[in-house]
Amino acid sequence: MAELKINDNNVTVHLSWWEKIGARRSHLTVPRRAIREIKVVDNVIDAVDIPLKRAGRIRIPGVFVVGTRAYTTQKVDEVCRENEFSVCRKNEPGLVIELENISIDRIVISTPNAQRYARELATAR
Repeated sequence: MAELKINDNNVTVHLSWWEKIGARRSHLTVPRRAIREIKVVDNVIDAVDIPLKRAGRIRIPGVFVVGTRAYTTQKVDEVCRENEFSVCRKNEPGLVIELENISIDRIVISTPNAQRYARELATAR
């Protein structure tokens, strides 16, 4: 299960061996100053279980999602390309971290420690 390691400057998503295989990457580290918003959700898979024709992630519908996906959003009069990194399992609480000014725009992870992580990330922001 993915864990967050939080220090004064960075947040690192530590992945288990199978998550590393599914995500096709090692751990993910982002600067704390890039955090725009933090949300705790009850069933985190609902935030990411979206079928896509092409995505750099592994998905079993309704069960788990792991990896990075690129997508577009419409904001006012412009189209924005965004990247989301997710490690999620069904029926688990989790954390949605919105980021800005870096290559990943959103991190979504399943974790029973979502409330604690949200409190830690909210301090010193």
